[in-house]
Amino acid sequence: MHVYGAQSSARGVGAALLVLCQVAIASVPAAAQKYAGPLMPHVGGQIDYAFANRYGPDAEARVTFAAVDDTFLKIDYFSTRGLFVQRDIAVKDRDFSKTYVLGYSAKMPRMIPQSTSLGISGAALLELRNSGRTQLRLIYDEKMSVLDGQLVLKRKDIKIPLIIENQLQDVSVIHAIGTFGGGNKTGTGEFYFADHKENPMLIQSAIQFSWEKEPRVERIVRVSAGDSMKSSMEQSLATVRKYDLYGIHFDFDKTTLQSSARSLIKDIALTLKNNPNWTLQINGHTDSIGESGYNQKLSAQRAASVAKAIVAEGIKADRLSTGGFGAAKPKGDNATLEGRALNRRVELLRTDK
Repeated sequence: MHVYGAQSSARGVGAALLVLCQVAIASVPAAAQKYAGPLMPHVGGQIDYAFANRYGPDAEARVTFAAVDDTFLKIDYFSTRGLFVQRDIAVKDRDFSKTYVLGYSAKMPRMIPQSTSLGISGAALLELRNSGRTQLRLIYDEKMSVLDGQLVLKRKDIKIPLIIENQLQDVSVIHAIGTFGGGNKTGTGEFYFADHKENPMLIQSAIQFSWEKEPRVERIVRVSAGDSMKSSMEQSLATVRKYDLYGIHFDFDKTTLQSSARSLIKDIALTLKNNPNWTLQINGHTDSIGESGYNQKLSAQRAASVAKAIVAEGIKADRLSTGGFGAAKPKGDNATLEGRALNRRVELLRTDK
């Protein structure tokens, strides 16, 4: 998920992003506006991405479906590099367009006619699946620059893992190779699309342009309905006494919680109010990008910021303790984008006897 013009500074911060997750993908018969399955857009549904590009190392982004009807999908886009924009996607374009918009910027129009933003169109997927190739135009920057090209089918009937509602599941995908442009402006890429003609979501991509040293890489890392996480959090803490949170975002290279974390902080506080004998250890974890000592310090400071926010919701401070482990306790493979996203987390552990 590419944030045009959002410069990133440095020091191993992608590694130190602690992210909490309530994610989702979805598309539902518009009027129903209720959850219709993990890979179909619905109001309140969310998709969490990890991405990297020439502006810096790993970052996180979230797409939230603000409205879904028979005419438009209206989405809110937020990234940890400080961008918040809105975009409207026509359902007819999602069905038939051969133009894909690669990224988000405050300088881009909210509505970009005859294009898609979440993946290729259903028509393009069917053509790729049945004939082995399809034409595709890329809009690749905030100036609305374009490259014409095509996708060629490499493999179908394969599955890749995706965290859906906090469970790792295999998703059926089509793998394609893309070539774009000509002369001094060219691009090549690998793409994995959900193999569903009603919702051919782009699950994973890596695109190298001739004028950029770093490839543009992105991966959906989590998908979920947009409802509160309190129920699953409380159940997990009650049974296995721990819970990993993804999606609590902080200002870049800082310990300041962003406003998007408020509802999740309230969920933690409400869970503790419902269980007055519980005490919690709040631990921060990062990926392995950056200097280990710096990451450990930042993860500890961010865990302390989460605890402070919970206290502000009416929880006594002596019920909470904090720690920071940096990259010392990975849950995923730090060599992959999705593995690093899995490692950036806030861990809740019950400490009451």
